[in-house]
Amino acid sequence: MRLSSQMKRSSNTLANDMPELLTAGLSHGADGARPLEHMPRQPSGLASRWLQSRWPLFVALAILFGLYHGLNQLIGLRSGPPIAAWKPFVWELSSILVILALSPLIVRMERRFRLDARPRSRIVVAHAVAAIVFSAVHTTSMVMLRKIVYAFAGDSYEFGSVFVGGFYELQKDLLTYVTILLIVFAVREFRERRTGEVRAAQLAAQLSDARLRHLTAQVDPHFLFNALNAISNRMREDVDAADRMISQLGDLLRAAYATDQQLLVPLHSELEWLRGYAAMMAERFRGQLSFELQIDPGLDTLKVPRLLLQPLVENAFRHGLAEGRGCVKVSVRRAGQRLSCTISDDGVGLPVVPPGHGTGLSNVSRRLQLLFPHDHELTLAAREPRGTVVTVAFPASE
Repeated sequence: MRLSSQMKRSSNTLANDMPELLTAGLSHGADGARPLEHMPRQPSGLASRWLQSRWPLFVALAILFGLYHGLNQLIGLRSGPPIAAWKPFVWELSSILVILALSPLIVRMERRFRLDARPRSRIVVAHAVAAIVFSAVHTTSMVMLRKIVYAFAGDSYEFGSVFVGGFYELQKDLLTYVTILLIVFAVREFRERRTGEVRAAQLAAQLSDARLRHLTAQVDPHFLFNALNAISNRMREDVDAADRMISQLGDLLRAAYATDQQLLVPLHSELEWLRGYAAMMAERFRGQLSFELQIDPGLDTLKVPRLLLQPLVENAFRHGLAEGRGCVKVSVRRAGQRLSCTISDDGVGLPVVPPGHGTGLSNVSRRLQLLFPHDHELTLAAREPRGTVVTVAFPASE
């Protein structure tokens, strides 16, 4: 017979400029929560803050992008009338640098009029007006920069018809504005989703830890109740033996108190507990019980869940050897990256009706599921020629 155990959105603020938006760590939420990641800032001067931000990188990328487009323009104009080689670069660089300078304003607009906000009509109108203003400022600044550069070169720049040129730039600027707006929105959504996932993972870990501590704490009173009951029974038969059991119980409780804040303990600590518990039970049924430990060498420092084996050994004594006679064996083996613990007895064996989930087995099962989800084994089977064997297996950890 086999029993198997398997078991947004925070309100983040955007950065004040495009580089911080794209590269900064997770920022403070509107609720005042501390950031999960924080990029250190040194309160120096304006130049230091400018260098510490990502603006130099963005400017360098913009210049490279402008040079690339300028080169393509120059190559495309080879078949036309001769033109100074520097002019296509001025056209492209002036446009791209002005767009870069205006990008933080688009970030602020998206923060003020978020794309996912309501009502939609208000958002559409606000960004439509902003896109037109963006185009007007971009075109005006771009033309002014070109005129200045041309003047330094001893030439003059003509924009042509204001209406035709303005419309030509407007349709390109609308696409540029929408593209930047969508990038800002996507980055913000990603950061908020990531923040939510990290916080959810932290909460899940804290909840799992609390559940584990609660389940581990269940073992202590359960064990104490059974131990006191055994001492009470022995008191009627042999006061000296009962006194020795009380002393052994005190040692066990001191050992339990020393590790009560730990979820995982070294194997040797768990085995010492088992030896003390087995000695107390042997005192209860003097000369009738035996306890054997078979441990592979080199496993003493491996980490195991605290008080994981004790409920299983206690079950073997109380249910398998209900008559107070027999032998309980505990063996611990390592197979590759897994640790296997076997608790067997030569007692009455499994009942015909499948056993229910008592405190011991269910507690062990739930703790294994929390510590090693879908990567553990807990089996209960009949032992030949008689008795019961319980096997626990989980990943070995130093």
